[in-house]
This record gives sequence, structure tokens and C-alpha cells, in this order.
Amino acid sequence: MYTMNVLLSSIRTFPGRTKQVIFSDVKLSQWRSFKRAAPEGKGLSRKTKKKIVDVKFDKAHLEQFNVVYEDVPKKLPFSRLFKPFVFAGVFTGCTFGGAAIWQYEEARTRAIDRLRQHYSGFFDSRERKQGELREMMNQWYSRLSGTQKVVLGIVVANVAVFAFWRIPAMQHFMIQWFSANPAASATCLPMILSVFSHHSLWHLGVNMYVLWSFSGSIGSVLGKEQFLAMYLSAGVWASFASYALKIATSRFNPSLGASGAIMAVLGAVCVQYPDARLAIVFLPFITFSASTGLVGLLGMETTGVLLGWQFFDHAAHLAGLLFGCYYVKHGHKVLWGERQHYLERWHKHRGKPGEA
Repeated sequence: MYTMNVLLSSIRTFPGRTKQVIFSDVKLSQWRSFKRAAPEGKGLSRKTKKKIVDVKFDKAHLEQFNVVYEDVPKKLPFSRLFKPFVFAGVFTGCTFGGAAIWQYEEARTRAIDRLRQHYSGFFDSRERKQGELREMMNQWYSRLSGTQKVVLGIVVANVAVFAFWRIPAMQHFMIQWFSANPAASATCLPMILSVFSHHSLWHLGVNMYVLWSFSGSIGSVLGKEQFLAMYLSAGVWASFASYALKIATSRFNPSLGASGAIMAVLGAVCVQYPDARLAIVFLPFITFSASTGLVGLLGMETTGVLLGWQFFDHAAHLAGLLFGCYYVKHGHKVLWGERQHYLERWHKHRGKPGEA
């Protein structure tokens, strides 16, 4: 663990201590105004909406970190949840609508390819890419299922965001947009961006391992399009639940991590396959049924919310878990089963494959 102090224009790293970031949430023009006024002992020429004066990363909060705001009251009204609620609802609708179009377009492409093959009288023969390593990678990738390819993309995105957290000059940007906090200036986009954000390598590794392990079983039931829509929507609603608990308890610690969305995957698997045998990651010799694991997770996360445990964001975990359980049980009938009317309009807009 190490210490990083950022005081507006300076960034310094001190090994062996807690990481600490001090900065101001200002625009580039305000930054320049401050630099010009600083020698004269003056402050910013314009007021900022909210100013983050202290952020501390430590091992006591794996999915959250301590932050101190200058101009935020000790309590926030629940009306502040209105915009995040609307964003979560609109995002969920757009995500499932986009997934339905994605599924339709892939089916359309396959139909057009079959028509072309029929009328051309031969199949498209593609040259293999040169290179033994590249050929091995192509063969490995082609053996992956559609859901596994989607999850691979999610893993790559999470690793990329993790890499940006390691850049000191990006700390300001990452905390502003890739951590979710109802007291921050930006509250909507961070609800989804934080789902791809991990500050700890251990946190990233465990989350991605669990996601890869469980996504295949539920993806074979839902399909890659529906799986991705469920995953992203669960992540946004998990962030919303985290917002609600933070406002209720007046603990405005930013949260980050894919755990809420991954909990939805776990909940969906446990409901879909209640008799499947599961094991703990680091204790593989201890096995239990999926239904037993679901009860244990629900109990642990509920207890964490009621007792105010801080190591994990238990509100996000519980919301994601409930979202996954509900979706597999009933939600898919509403969010995915009723897409036919929407796709009929899209089909009229696109035209028949034979007309392409």
C-alpha cells in the first residue's frame, strides 16, 4: 500500500503508506485561473459546484473509498435519487431494446448470407491468417460461445479501466466518472461506468474469475444479447441501490466494481439451476447446492446492509442478487418476452432480407 498526494498542480508518490488524493473538481479554464491567481494568494475566479478535498484509498474498504466534500451538507434529500432513478429506467429500456436489435440484425445477416450463397452457387472461402500463434488464437476464439465472447469483451474493458487507475494524472478523471457517489456532481453516467471500474488488482481478478465461471451456464439459457442486457441493467440498478443507502445513512463514499452485476449473474444461475453444486473460490473442497448458496448470499448481504458493514458495498450486492433472481423468474417475460412488437416495427423499417 502506498501514498499518493495530489494537490492541484503537483502529484507525488510515497511508498509504504495509504494512498491519498487531494484535488479540486475544476474545469481546464478554472485550473488555469487558479494557477495564475495562486502566486497572489487568491483562489479560483469562479465557484465550483462541488469540491473534493480529500480521498483516501485503503484496505478497509475494498469497493469504496473515503472522500470528503467541501460544499456538501451532512445529509442529502431523497429527491436527489430522482435523476438516477430515471436514468436507470431509461438505460434499462435502451439496453434491452438495443440487445433485441442486435439479435435481429445477426439473424438478418445470416439470412442474407444464405441467400447470397444460394444464388452465387458457392460458399465464401476465406484465406486463413498467417502465423502459428495467430492461428491458435483464432481457433481458441472461434471455440468460444457467444456469451463467452461477450464476457471476454467485458474482461478486457475492466482491465483497461484498471490500467487507467494506475496513471496518477488520471486520478481526478477516474474518481469523477468511474466511481459512483450520490454527493458528486455527476451521478448518472458513473452508475454504469463504475461497473467496469476496479482499483484493486485482487478485486478485479476475483470478480472476473467469478464472471467467467458462471456466465457460460446462464448465457446458454439467455443468449449473449439478453445476457449482456441483464448484466448492464443489473449493474445500474445496483448502483442506484447503493445511492439510496448512502443517502439514508449519510455515508457518501464513492463505490466502484462489477460485483453488483456479477451478483445478478450468480442469482440467475442459482434460480435457474438450484441443484447445481457450487464451491468457494479458495476452498474448493467445500461444496453446497446453488439454492443453499443463494440463501447464504441473501442472508449475508442483508445483514451487511442492516449492520452497516463497510468492507463491501452490500446494498449494491443485494440489489444485483435480487435483480438476477427476479429476472430469471419473472423479469425476462416483461423485459425480453414482449420485444416482438418492437421488432416488428424495426423489421418494417429495415425491410426484408431478400430486398437487400
